[in-house]
Amino acid sequence: MLKKTFLIVTLLVTAFTFSQETQQKNTDSIYFNALDLYKNKKYTSSLQLTNEGLEIAPEYHDIRILRVRNNWALANIKEAENDIRYLLEKAPEYPSVKDLALRQVNYFENKERSIVFIDDLQEVFGSDPKMQVLKASLLLKVGERQKARALALSLFRNNALDSDLRYTLQNILNRTVSTEIGINYQYINFSEDYSRNEPWHTVSGEFLQYFNRTAVIARVTRADRSFDQGFLYELESYPVFSDKVYAFVNAGVSDGRLFPDFRGSASLFVNLFRGFELETGGRLLHFSDQDYFTGIVGLTTYQGRFYLNGRSFLGPKRLDRLIQNYQFNIRYYFSSIDDYLFGRFGSGISPDETTIFTQVQENPVLDAYYFNVGWNKTIGIHHIIQVGAGYLYEDLSQNNQGYQFLGNVSYRYRF
Repeated sequence: MLKKTFLIVTLLVTAFTFSQETQQKNTDSIYFNALDLYKNKKYTSSLQLTNEGLEIAPEYHDIRILRVRNNWALANIKEAENDIRYLLEKAPEYPSVKDLALRQVNYFENKERSIVFIDDLQEVFGSDPKMQVLKASLLLKVGERQKARALALSLFRNNALDSDLRYTLQNILNRTVSTEIGINYQYINFSEDYSRNEPWHTVSGEFLQYFNRTAVIARVTRADRSFDQGFLYELESYPVFSDKVYAFVNAGVSDGRLFPDFRGSASLFVNLFRGFELETGGRLLHFSDQDYFTGIVGLTTYQGRFYLNGRSFLGPKRLDRLIQNYQFNIRYYFSSIDDYLFGRFGSGISPDETTIFTQVQENPVLDAYYFNVGWNKTIGIHHIIQVGAGYLYEDLSQNNQGYQFLGNVSYRYRF
């Protein structure tokens, strides 16, 4: 009798173990077959296999995670959310669950729903800087600029943040600035080759105000060239049309002595594909009774911490020659988008150089070459200082050349 009982128990245990091993082998086979289908972008077939696998083994988390990815690929966002919430309840510490949940935030069309989902995640994982930064970004997208700024400011004071999160926060803070004031001073020293070589002094003050995503700037510039003085009054704007398209427009008038009577500027910036931005536009200058138009084309790319930009200024045509100016701009960024070293190298003087642009009036067929270098630095949240220096070499006549040393310092305060 004892032997018979022992034999029955042994058979039952063996059968149960064999059944478990068979089930494990079946679900493992289902998972790897589904994974292969997913890698080959056969999402519907892969989804069917993950459904079968979870019917057999609901707690096979890798299969559930794969089902989430299939549902994302097939735009089944609600179904993916249901699986993620299951994982958050049953296995929040399982590898990749947290990252999976954060990625789900980006799939909600309704950003308010994304914010609620982040709040739910924080109840599971606690206060996480990455989640908080993402929430600040979402608050900005739904128009809650003040809430986004308050959250970003509180996070920015955390010295333990990594550089990527700090960079994102700086972008948020820049986009939530409501008001900014600034002042700039420029000094130009001339070589003895110039008939008038007294230094020039230029001071400008500006006031910036954001209206939603559009920045509007009012600027007043006073130039003192020892032999004369003049004022330029400008209104400038950067309207944003989408995440990939924005514009620059500027209009200025002066007292007609050292600056053009009227200057108008416009450029359109388009993100063509990842990492590149195309600029097309023009500048119009009116002196007395004469108009001068310059066309502009430029291309910008970001490579790591480097900003690289090339621009061409073509026109106007004077003395049977098309005036051509070319420049190359480079920046190296440190911890934020307002902390960088910069350089500019070029030939000719572009109409954007409002203080030193004289070729159109005086020397349209003569050559000029220049370079500028400087440093733009933030101090805390509110203060931005820039210092720069440059050198310009130009033809004064067919047989005479001169050079200029340029220096500038500016300060901006952000509210």
